[in-house]
Parts: sequence; structure tokens; C-alpha cells
Amino acid sequence: MPVCKDDIYNKIVKIKRKGLSIMEKQKILIVDDSEMNRALLADILEEQYDVVEADNGIEAISILSRQRTDFSLLLLDIMMPGMDGFEVLAYINKYHWNDTFAVIMISADDSPLNIKRSYDLGAFDYISRPFDSTIVQRRISNTMLLYARQQRLEKIIAEQFHEQEKNNKLMITILSHIVEFRNGESGLHILHVNTITKYLLNQLVQLTDQYPLSKADISLISTASALHDIGKISISDAILNKPGRLTPEEFEVIKTHSMVGANMLLDLSIEQQEAPLVKVASEICRWHHERYDGSGYPDGLKGEEIPIAAQVVALADVYDALISERCYKKAYSHEEALKMILEGRCGAFNPTLLLCLQEIADTLESELMDVSTERETKNIQDIRNKIDYDRLFSYEKYTFLSRKQRDLQLLYIDSLTSVYNRRYYDEHFQGADGIQAMVVIDVDNFKHINDNYGHDVGDIVLQNIAQTVSSCVRKTDAVIRYGGDEFLIIFFSIPADIFEQKLERIRHSVDRLIIDDHPELHMSVSIGGAYGIGTIKKLFKAADNMMYLSKKAKNQVTVCFLDENEDITDNN
Repeated sequence: MPVCKDDIYNKIVKIKRKGLSIMEKQKILIVDDSEMNRALLADILEEQYDVVEADNGIEAISILSRQRTDFSLLLLDIMMPGMDGFEVLAYINKYHWNDTFAVIMISADDSPLNIKRSYDLGAFDYISRPFDSTIVQRRISNTMLLYARQQRLEKIIAEQFHEQEKNNKLMITILSHIVEFRNGESGLHILHVNTITKYLLNQLVQLTDQYPLSKADISLISTASALHDIGKISISDAILNKPGRLTPEEFEVIKTHSMVGANMLLDLSIEQQEAPLVKVASEICRWHHERYDGSGYPDGLKGEEIPIAAQVVALADVYDALISERCYKKAYSHEEALKMILEGRCGAFNPTLLLCLQEIADTLESELMDVSTERETKNIQDIRNKIDYDRLFSYEKYTFLSRKQRDLQLLYIDSLTSVYNRRYYDEHFQGADGIQAMVVIDVDNFKHINDNYGHDVGDIVLQNIAQTVSSCVRKTDAVIRYGGDEFLIIFFSIPADIFEQKLERIRHSVDRLIIDDHPELHMSVSIGGAYGIGTIKKLFKAADNMMYLSKKAKNQVTVCFLDENEDITDNN
């Protein structure tokens, strides 16, 4: 029987397509405790996709923790023993694993409540049993297509954002050069204020939900900060660059720059005035010399009457003015500047922002030094020579001091967790003054972890928790491993209104921890805090009592606020 050429062609095309599909197969993970359900889905999908199976939620989490970027889609059953589909989905959503793959829920129960909960937890779609092969294939292919388009759109948006960031940096650089030629401030001031503003805002959104700022908002405010002193263009050189103290009359002239800057922006065309950058910059220009207690200028605004953008730039402006040399003063050290601001010698600032400043202090010190170094291009050979001589001169002294300090620190550092140890607490804090608050932290179910996973895993848990707690507090605070699975935190200065927020942040951070080899292991802590006036013994006792109250429910924070006459009784 003769062979039709069209039949041969069609067979070749079919073979080529089949080979191509094998090479480009996307990987799908099917999670279902029913072997029959997994087999049905695999039979429907295995020709088009590379199928991997898991028979429970814990196994699925374990697979995804190792190779989640390999998968394009997760088919997830709801009703499973041990860890059901909603718990798996919540875990995936919590750690943003679904940034790289889509999730479709599968279940025989297609009630509106189940479907709504699935979407609320981040599912992309919902397929009901019994399975129809055509519907399953179509729903999955549509999900893959939509998800790929979403990823491409997000990539385009990210590229546009980065391009805008480049333009913003160019504008800031140009403005810094203008400032250099116009007044006695270094051109670095613009760059420094931009950097400080960015770090303060990033810390602020981590610390509190009071100011719901997006990444775009933070970028906008940081960029707009470059215009904060643009009104100084109206001030005469004689006043602006005067080397000595200003007279009261001259200071009144200087104060006009805030209104002048705002009015310059408000004099733009209506269309330009409506631009978000101009709106924010206008607020910053006008109000970056206002103070939280109402003592600033030009309008005497108080507290949250001052826009948060102006509040942050005000603090950034003052900090950099203190650490920078001016024609009328020498630069203060980083430590001196912090002390002056925290003591209120530069005016009153938002207590939450002051806490943010303390928490990013070390980062700012190194970051601003790097910015300054990049701009310092004059006499580079002299600088190199000086550094070489300094290194030769001080190397032995530096090495000796480092060894001495290292040996001293070893006495007070816990060898397992690298935080302070009980000896440090006993020798440094008995009878100590100036302590604002104390916190006692106990690891929940730690005996269960040791008994079921072994002491090596228990040690890893303690190390991770200690590191997490340390990352949530400032360098000026002390984290201490008091004994076993119990930690202390000692705060020397923290505003009362954010004390509990700080402890909740610690609890939440520990709650999100993942141990690499044991992703199914959940860690939590019970936290007790005592804030207020009292001896170290009184604060410890109160915090310990609060911890035991938290431990009754586990994964909780309980705090109390003391006064001088309050009597602390044992509640445990």
C-alpha cells in the first residue's frame, strides 16, 4: 500500500514536537495523600510535564525547601493528615516561595469557604474532584501562561524602577555640585541626607506599621530630600558662608529658606505641582526645620502634624550637619552627634525615629564614610602615602590591642550562641543604673526539640534564635544567654510606646525562622518584658513573671510597666 507524503510529514512534525516538549518540560509537584489521585493526575499530565509526587504536606515542604526554583506549578490537596493543604499554602505564602511558582488547590470540597480561603492564602486557582482531563489540562496551561505573563510584567516594572533610580541618583549628584559652589556646606551633604533618609525609612517600616510606606514611597522621599535646602539659593553669600556665629537678625534671614524653597516648587506649573516628587519635596522644603514638640519653624507644627517625610529629612539633616565640618564649626564625632540628638540638644524628634537612628547607627557610620571616600579625589597620591605610613606605624599596636580585646571578650561571650553569657550579666549589671527595660525570653518546646531531633539540632536552634534576637535590637542593647534555652535583653533607652512593638517584632522574627535541614521544625518563643523605674532585680523579677504568663499560651508577648512604688509579686 503506497505511503502518503502528507502522512509522513505529519508523523515527522509530531515526533519533532514530542521531542521538543520533552526538552522543555516544566516541572509540577503533586501533593496528595491519595495514591490514586496522584496517579490520575500524573496520567493526565506526564506527557506534557515533568511530574514529581509527595504524599503529605511535610514531604512537600521538604522538597520545596531544597529545589523550589525547579518547579513551575504546585497541585496541592487540601485534606491531608499531619499538615493539610491550607497549612502548606500558608507556609509557602509566609516565606514568599510562591514568588517562583504558582499554586493550584485540588479538593472534592468546592465550597465557597474553601475556595475563598485558598485565594486568601495565595492560591492561583482551584480544581475540584473528580478530575476531568480536559479541564485539568486547560486550567493548568492557562495558569502557567498567566503566571509567566505576570512574572514578565514584574520584571519590566523592576527594570523601569531601576532606570528611574539611576536618573534620581544623577539628579542628586548634580544638585550636590550646585550646593558645593553655592554655600559653605560640602556637596556631600546632599548625598549624605539622601543616604540617611533611605536607611531611616527602611528601618521605620520594619519597626512599626504606623507609616505604611512602600518601596516606591521610600525611593520618592529619599530623592525629594535632595531639594530640602534649595531655598538657600535666595540667601546672600555673606550670611550663608559667614565663618562666625550668626546674629539674631541673620538667623531670621536664614530661616526664610524653608518657605522660599517650598514656594519655588509651588510656583511651578499646575501640572508639575501635581507630580508626586514635587508634592513631597515641597513638604520637605517647608517643614524640615519643624520639631516634634512644636518648637521649630516656620509654622510651629507639632507631632504628627509634621509629614513623616519632613520628620525623617529633619533628623537626617541634623545628624549630617553635626558630623560634618562647616565654615563656622568643626565636625563632631559619630558618637558625640548621636548623644547630642538623643539628649534633645538639637531639638525634639519623633521617639520612633530616634530609635531607628540608634538601630542603624553602625551602618550609617560606615556607609557615610564610604560615600565620602568615593567623592574624595584630590591629592590622592598624598593620601595613599599617608595611609601606607599609618599602617606601618600602627600595625603592631593594633594587633596587640585586638588580641587583648579578644581575650577579654572571650570571658563574657557564650561559646555556643556568640551573645553575652551569664558571667557578663552577673559582673556588669548588678546594681547598674540607667536601665530602661528588661526582657526574659524562653524557647518554647525546647525539650521536645532535643528529645526528637537531638542536641546538635537543639544547638542550631539556639544559635539561630540568638542571632535573630540580636538582629532585632540595637548595638547599645545587651542580649544575654542567661542559661539553657533562656535569654535576656537589657535596654538602656527605648521609648515606652514602642517597647511592646519591639518585642512583638522579635517574636514574629523567631516565628519565621527556618532550619535548613529541618524545614518542618517550627520555633517560637515566650517573651516577658518589664519597663520602667526600678532596680535590676526588680525589673528581672517582673520580666520573669511576665514570661511565665506568656508561656502558658506559648509564642506570646506579655509586658508590664512599673513605677517606683509598685510591688512585684510572684505570678508563676
